[in-house]
Amino acid sequence: LTATVPHEFTAVSNGRLAGDQKNPNGSHTLTWSQDTPSATYLVSLIVAPLVKIHDVWRGIPVDYYVYPQDSALARPLFRVTPDMIEVYSKLTGVKYPWAKYAQTTVADFFGGMENVSATTLVDWLPDAKAYADRPWYQYILIPHELAHQWFGDYVTTANWANMWLNEGFAEFMPGQYWNQKLGRHAEDDYYLDEYRQFMQTDRRRRMPLASLGSNNIYPKGALVLRMLERYLGRERFWAAVKRYLENHALGAAVTDDFRQAVLEATGQNLDWFMDQWFYQAGYPEFEVEASWDSVSSTVTLQVKQTQVDSSKADSTGLRYTTPAVFRMPVTVRVGTAGGEVTQRFDLDAREQTLTVKSIATPPTMVVFDDGNAILKRLTFQQPTAWLATQLERDPDLWNRQWVIEQLAARSTDSAAGAALAKAATTADYDLTRVQALKAMAGFPAAVAVGAIHSALTDTSARVRALGFEALGVVGGKDALSVVRDAFEKDPSYQARAAALTAQIHLQPSERGELIARGLHTPSYQDAIQNAALGAIVQDSDTSMIGEVESVLGDQGDPAFALAALAGHGSLRALDMLVRHLDDARPTVRQRVQQAFEFGMDKKRAVEALKQAEPGLSGERTRKEVAKLIERLESRPPSREQ
Repeated sequence: LTATVPHEFTAVSNGRLAGDQKNPNGSHTLTWSQDTPSATYLVSLIVAPLVKIHDVWRGIPVDYYVYPQDSALARPLFRVTPDMIEVYSKLTGVKYPWAKYAQTTVADFFGGMENVSATTLVDWLPDAKAYADRPWYQYILIPHELAHQWFGDYVTTANWANMWLNEGFAEFMPGQYWNQKLGRHAEDDYYLDEYRQFMQTDRRRRMPLASLGSNNIYPKGALVLRMLERYLGRERFWAAVKRYLENHALGAAVTDDFRQAVLEATGQNLDWFMDQWFYQAGYPEFEVEASWDSVSSTVTLQVKQTQVDSSKADSTGLRYTTPAVFRMPVTVRVGTAGGEVTQRFDLDAREQTLTVKSIATPPTMVVFDDGNAILKRLTFQQPTAWLATQLERDPDLWNRQWVIEQLAARSTDSAAGAALAKAATTADYDLTRVQALKAMAGFPAAVAVGAIHSALTDTSARVRALGFEALGVVGGKDALSVVRDAFEKDPSYQARAAALTAQIHLQPSERGELIARGLHTPSYQDAIQNAALGAIVQDSDTSMIGEVESVLGDQGDPAFALAALAGHGSLRALDMLVRHLDDARPTVRQRVQQAFEFGMDKKRAVEALKQAEPGLSGERTRKEVAKLIERLESRPPSREQ
């Protein structure tokens, strides 16, 4: 691929740089050569006034192309890349397969695109302070797009019905990287967020992984691969992945090719696993009851799978099924005063009884699915004492979260409050401290206040942020001075945003001034500005509409705040949105259109847009609004729900 560009511009494309020739007119011609085969949709060309920051992995160029104003931010963000390449190469058993790896940032982009050897990324580079909040860019985006160089580029899905082979693997790999670098808790933290996303998507529509237009290929793909890794064991799992990549190197694959690779590498026939997790929809929903028999020294678990196959056929008659029974091994761990007993069982029926032997003394905890090896929903009523013990001892973050949810529902139980308070102040990982503190919101303030004050000085920014937020609710003698000081001095943008929210709540007489200051305080990903917008929307504060208008050009959320106020009945907010459909700034017009499409109910939006359309000054804008009206009117009722 050859591109001639002005001298102050560069052109980044796939493969190796084969030439860069200066021309008599001051331009220069760059030639990029992609020597090995790749899918045509992965071809890219970026032309812009960019600077290059050079890095290397084992002799292979690793380059970061950014706008000049971002040059100082590039290396702190991207310097993890060579190490990620190293880890992925070792895990997969396949050395990074391309001549170079470039990451190029561009404006007005949607996230990332895994163009072969030349990933394109949005230009949201974090500043130095943003790393206190574990920015999504470095934590998820960079390792996800890099993983595509193996999964999606080196081996590409043969068709869109098997797209999970690209996106599921790419979503799975960052969790594996963070496990290698930061340990098991960091891995659990990553996949727990995937679990939340999966559940939200599944509630909207339940679809299989391997289906055309599947809505859950990212989180469910990652979680099913994690589950398969737990089932096979790390050595056999990665042997299967290596076989899959080698079998289809520089080519295309479908889901059954992955099954065949597992069979070849491990001898395991996973037809049953593939059927229930890839070709059918849903997940197991367990109801468990446990009892101890002192005479037989056993703990008995009655296990039911209660998932319902309730999906309806679409307009073509296609209906996705959910298995009545998910087949899977499960480990039960029982704690006693004398130690712990673990036992493995095979789940293969809608209802079955599991018996754990050698439990001579009363259980202190009973853990169903020790290690959280199954993607599931669990209902399991237990004594508070069992839950408190598990919260203290269980290393798995999903299991801890599940316990915290059970304890949160027992706001009149002092033992539940004490267990949460202990976790909120002493748990060995900050996510558990956050979840425990959040769960105490329903308990009397006297129970939570100690944990709240402990959170204010926590080493974790997300714990401090929640502490400031909670302090704004419970108040107290020094609460205002604490959050005021935090807004001025805390090194975390997220913590400062939470402190602003608390200050607005505690100091209503200064509310307008505080919100105005928040709206005009810069922060990474507009964390502080969004806190101010949130305060406006929460209280339907139409007195601040003028301030919101003043920051419409900063980012997209001010337009959505106006849409929310319009939804609450503010005609002034609605009129302001309509007026800015004709804004001279293209980005503002786009954001306002998005607010009408995604931030307002269809009926109100369509009525306002139809009234506004004839009076819009630009022909292009009128066409854009006409298309927007068409999209809204064709939107199915399910989208409105």
